[in-house]
Amino acid sequence: MNFVFLAIEGPIGVGKSILLDALEKEYGRQILCSFREEIDATGPFLNQFYEDKKKYAFQTQISFMLSRYKQCEALQKVLKQPDMFAEHRIFASDFIFEKNDIFAELTIEDEQEWKLYQNIRDILLESSKKFLKPSFVVYLRAGEDTLYRRLKQTEQLKIANGDTDKTDKGISKDYLHKLAALYDRYFFHYKTNPVLIIDVNNTDFEHEPLKMSSIIDSVSKAIDTKPTQNTYIKI
Repeated sequence: MNFVFLAIEGPIGVGKSILLDALEKEYGRQILCSFREEIDATGPFLNQFYEDKKKYAFQTQISFMLSRYKQCEALQKVLKQPDMFAEHRIFASDFIFEKNDIFAELTIEDEQEWKLYQNIRDILLESSKKFLKPSFVVYLRAGEDTLYRRLKQTEQLKIANGDTDKTDKGISKDYLHKLAALYDRYFFHYKTNPVLIIDVNNTDFEHEPLKMSSIIDSVSKAIDTKPTQNTYIKI
Protein backbone atom coordinates (compact mmCIF):
# COMPACT_ATOMS: atom_id res chain seq x y z
CA MET A 1 0.00 0.00 0.00
CA ASN A 2 1.30 3.47 -0.83
CA PHE A 3 -0.92 5.04 1.83
CA VAL A 4 -1.50 4.65 5.57
CA PHE A 5 -4.71 3.13 6.87
CA LEU A 6 -5.20 3.21 10.63
CA ALA A 7 -8.12 2.26 12.87
CA ILE A 8 -8.98 3.82 16.22
CA GLU A 9 -10.63 1.53 18.76
CA GLY A 10 -11.76 1.56 22.36
CA PRO A 11 -14.89 1.28 24.52
CA ILE A 12 -17.80 3.68 24.40
CA GLY A 13 -16.94 7.09 25.86
CA VAL A 14 -13.17 6.69 25.54
CA GLY A 15 -12.74 9.49 22.98
CA LYS A 16 -12.46 7.90 19.53
CA SER A 17 -14.42 10.69 17.82
CA ILE A 18 -12.45 13.35 19.67
CA LEU A 19 -9.19 11.83 18.44
CA LEU A 20 -10.48 11.62 14.87
CA ASP A 21 -11.51 15.27 15.05
CA ALA A 22 -8.04 16.20 16.31
CA LEU A 23 -6.32 14.20 13.55
CA GLU A 24 -8.47 15.87 10.90
CA LYS A 25 -7.48 19.26 12.30
CA GLU A 26 -3.80 18.26 12.47
CA TYR A 27 -3.52 16.94 8.91
CA GLY A 28 -6.41 18.61 7.11
CA ARG A 29 -9.11 16.74 5.24
CA GLN A 30 -7.17 16.90 1.98
CA ILE A 31 -4.61 14.55 3.54
CA LEU A 32 -6.60 12.59 6.12
CA CYS A 33 -9.83 10.90 5.10
CA SER A 34 -11.87 9.67 8.07
CA PHE A 35 -14.60 7.03 8.29
CA ARG A 36 -16.87 6.99 11.32
CA GLU A 37 -19.00 4.08 12.39
CA GLU A 38 -22.69 4.84 11.97
CA ILE A 39 -24.77 3.41 14.79
CA ASP A 40 -28.50 3.54 14.16
CA ALA A 41 -29.90 4.66 17.53
CA THR A 42 -33.39 3.93 16.22
CA GLY A 43 -32.48 0.45 14.95
CA PRO A 44 -35.04 -2.35 14.92
CA PHE A 45 -33.93 -3.96 18.21
CA LEU A 46 -32.03 -1.33 20.19
CA ASN A 47 -34.98 0.07 22.11
CA GLN A 48 -36.17 -3.46 22.94
CA PHE A 49 -32.64 -4.31 24.05
CA TYR A 50 -32.68 -1.47 26.57
CA GLU A 51 -35.98 -2.80 27.91
CA ASP A 52 -34.93 -6.47 28.05
CA LYS A 53 -31.21 -7.03 27.40
CA LYS A 54 -31.30 -10.80 27.81
CA LYS A 55 -34.17 -11.31 25.38
CA TYR A 56 -32.94 -9.01 22.61
CA ALA A 57 -29.15 -9.29 22.92
CA PHE A 58 -28.80 -11.77 20.04
CA GLN A 59 -30.95 -9.80 17.60
CA THR A 60 -29.24 -6.55 18.52
CA GLN A 61 -25.71 -7.92 18.08
CA ILE A 62 -26.53 -9.57 14.76
CA SER A 63 -28.03 -6.30 13.54
CA PHE A 64 -24.93 -4.35 14.60
CA MET A 65 -22.57 -6.93 13.08
CA LEU A 66 -24.30 -6.85 9.70
CA SER A 67 -24.39 -3.05 9.72
CA ARG A 68 -20.69 -2.88 10.63
CA TYR A 69 -19.84 -5.35 7.84
CA LYS A 70 -21.69 -3.22 5.25
CA GLN A 71 -19.81 -0.14 6.45
CA CYS A 72 -16.51 -2.03 6.12
CA GLU A 73 -17.46 -2.96 2.54
CA ALA A 74 -18.09 0.71 1.76
CA LEU A 75 -14.73 1.66 3.30
CA GLN A 76 -12.96 -1.01 1.25
CA LYS A 77 -14.37 0.40 -1.98
CA VAL A 78 -12.77 3.75 -1.17
CA LEU A 79 -9.46 2.18 -0.16
CA LYS A 80 -9.28 0.28 -3.45
CA GLN A 81 -9.86 3.32 -5.67
CA PRO A 82 -6.42 4.23 -7.08
CA ASP A 83 -7.45 7.81 -7.86
CA MET A 84 -8.07 8.44 -4.16
CA PHE A 85 -4.44 7.87 -3.23
CA ALA A 86 -3.26 11.04 -4.94
CA GLU A 87 -5.64 13.12 -2.85
CA HIS A 88 -5.43 11.37 0.53
CA ARG A 89 -2.33 9.93 2.15
CA ILE A 90 -3.98 8.81 5.39
CA PHE A 91 -7.21 6.89 5.93
CA ALA A 92 -8.58 6.59 9.47
CA SER A 93 -11.63 4.73 10.77
CA ASP A 94 -13.03 4.56 14.30
CA PHE A 95 -13.86 0.85 14.18
CA ILE A 96 -12.73 -2.56 12.98
CA PHE A 97 -15.11 -5.33 12.03
CA GLU A 98 -13.51 -8.04 14.16
CA LYS A 99 -14.34 -6.41 17.49
CA ASN A 100 -17.98 -7.60 17.33
CA ASP A 101 -17.22 -10.45 19.72
CA ILE A 102 -16.49 -8.02 22.56
CA PHE A 103 -20.11 -6.86 22.78
CA ALA A 104 -21.59 -10.22 21.83
CA GLU A 105 -19.70 -12.00 24.61
CA LEU A 106 -20.83 -9.36 27.07
CA THR A 107 -24.53 -9.47 26.19
CA ILE A 108 -25.52 -12.84 24.66
CA GLU A 109 -26.23 -15.29 27.49
CA ASP A 110 -28.18 -18.07 25.76
CA GLU A 111 -25.84 -20.88 24.67
CA GLN A 112 -27.71 -21.71 21.47
CA GLU A 113 -27.89 -18.07 20.45
CA TRP A 114 -24.16 -17.73 21.13
CA LYS A 115 -23.40 -20.70 18.86
CA LEU A 116 -25.62 -19.29 16.12
CA TYR A 117 -23.95 -15.90 16.48
CA GLN A 118 -20.53 -17.57 16.12
CA ASN A 119 -21.64 -19.38 12.94
CA ILE A 120 -22.81 -16.15 11.33
CA ARG A 121 -19.71 -14.34 12.56
CA ASP A 122 -17.41 -16.98 11.05
CA ILE A 123 -19.05 -16.65 7.63
CA LEU A 124 -18.56 -12.88 7.66
CA LEU A 125 -14.99 -13.19 8.96
CA GLU A 126 -14.14 -15.55 6.12
CA SER A 127 -15.57 -13.07 3.64
CA SER A 128 -13.69 -10.19 5.31
CA LYS A 129 -10.31 -11.85 4.64
CA LYS A 130 -10.28 -10.05 1.30
CA PHE A 131 -10.42 -6.67 3.07
CA LEU A 132 -7.37 -4.45 3.25
CA LYS A 133 -6.26 -4.40 6.89
CA PRO A 134 -5.14 -1.31 8.82
CA SER A 135 -1.43 -0.58 8.96
CA PHE A 136 -1.91 -0.41 12.72
CA VAL A 137 -4.66 -0.02 15.32
CA VAL A 138 -4.79 2.74 17.94
CA TYR A 139 -6.43 1.33 21.07
CA LEU A 140 -7.55 4.05 23.47
CA ARG A 141 -7.64 2.42 26.88
CA ALA A 142 -9.58 3.60 29.95
CA GLY A 143 -11.24 2.11 33.03
CA GLU A 144 -14.86 2.26 34.08
CA ASP A 145 -14.54 5.41 36.20
CA THR A 146 -13.15 7.47 33.33
CA LEU A 147 -15.64 6.03 30.85
CA TYR A 148 -18.60 6.58 33.17
CA ARG A 149 -17.61 10.19 33.85
CA ARG A 150 -17.29 10.98 30.16
CA LEU A 151 -20.60 9.32 29.30
CA LYS A 152 -22.37 11.31 31.99
CA GLN A 153 -20.84 14.54 30.68
CA THR A 154 -21.99 13.65 27.16
CA GLU A 155 -25.45 12.70 28.37
CA GLN A 156 -25.85 16.00 30.21
CA LEU A 157 -24.82 17.87 27.07
CA LYS A 158 -27.35 15.96 24.99
CA ILE A 159 -30.11 16.67 27.50
CA ALA A 160 -29.18 20.34 27.53
CA ASN A 161 -29.55 20.33 23.74
CA GLY A 162 -32.94 18.59 23.96
CA ASP A 163 -31.54 15.36 22.50
CA THR A 164 -32.94 13.04 25.17
CA ASP A 165 -33.71 10.18 22.77
CA LYS A 166 -30.00 9.60 22.16
CA THR A 167 -28.78 9.38 25.73
CA ASP A 168 -26.86 6.25 26.75
CA LYS A 169 -29.53 4.24 28.50
CA GLY A 170 -28.79 1.67 31.17
CA ILE A 171 -24.99 1.86 31.04
CA SER A 172 -23.74 1.16 34.54
CA LYS A 173 -20.23 1.16 36.00
CA ASP A 174 -20.45 -2.62 36.27
CA TYR A 175 -21.20 -2.89 32.54
CA LEU A 176 -18.32 -0.54 31.72
CA HIS A 177 -15.97 -2.49 34.01
CA LYS A 178 -16.73 -5.72 32.13
CA LEU A 179 -16.54 -3.96 28.77
CA ALA A 180 -13.14 -2.39 29.52
CA ALA A 181 -11.79 -5.76 30.68
CA LEU A 182 -12.94 -7.44 27.45
CA TYR A 183 -11.36 -4.68 25.35
CA ASP A 184 -8.08 -5.11 27.24
CA ARG A 185 -8.12 -8.87 26.75
CA TYR A 186 -8.92 -8.49 23.06
CA PHE A 187 -6.39 -5.84 22.07
CA PHE A 188 -3.58 -6.95 24.38
CA HIS A 189 -3.65 -10.25 22.44
CA TYR A 190 -4.52 -8.84 19.02
CA LYS A 191 -2.24 -10.37 16.36
CA THR A 192 -3.70 -9.18 13.05
CA ASN A 193 -1.90 -5.81 13.10
CA PRO A 194 0.40 -3.89 15.45
CA VAL A 195 -1.50 -2.07 18.20
CA LEU A 196 -0.58 1.34 19.61
CA ILE A 197 -2.10 1.09 23.10
CA ILE A 198 -2.64 4.55 24.57
CA ASP A 199 -3.76 4.68 28.20
CA VAL A 200 -6.04 7.72 28.56
CA ASN A 201 -7.27 7.07 32.10
CA ASN A 202 -8.03 10.29 33.98
CA THR A 203 -7.42 12.33 30.83
CA ASP A 204 -9.72 15.29 30.23
CA PHE A 205 -9.40 16.04 26.53
CA GLU A 206 -11.38 19.26 26.79
CA HIS A 207 -9.34 20.85 29.58
CA GLU A 208 -5.94 19.21 29.01
CA PRO A 209 -4.90 20.12 25.45
CA LEU A 210 -1.28 19.16 26.11
CA LYS A 211 -2.32 15.55 26.66
CA MET A 212 -4.25 15.49 23.38
CA SER A 213 -1.18 17.01 21.71
CA SER A 214 0.89 14.17 23.16
CA ILE A 215 -1.54 11.61 21.75
CA ILE A 216 -1.43 13.26 18.32
CA ASP A 217 2.37 13.17 18.42
CA SER A 218 2.33 9.44 19.23
CA VAL A 219 -0.10 8.66 16.42
CA SER A 220 1.83 10.86 13.97
CA LYS A 221 5.06 9.00 14.73
CA ALA A 222 3.27 5.71 14.07
CA ILE A 223 1.95 7.10 10.76
CA ASP A 224 5.44 8.18 9.69
CA THR A 225 7.11 4.96 10.84
CA LYS A 226 4.58 2.16 10.88
CA PRO A 227 4.96 0.15 14.11
CA THR A 228 5.97 -3.49 13.82
CA GLN A 229 4.90 -4.57 17.30
CA ASN A 230 2.45 -3.62 20.03
CA THR A 231 3.45 -0.47 21.92
CA TYR A 232 2.04 0.77 25.25
CA ILE A 233 1.93 4.50 25.97
CA LYS A 234 0.58 6.10 29.16
CA ILE A 235 -0.52 9.70 28.76
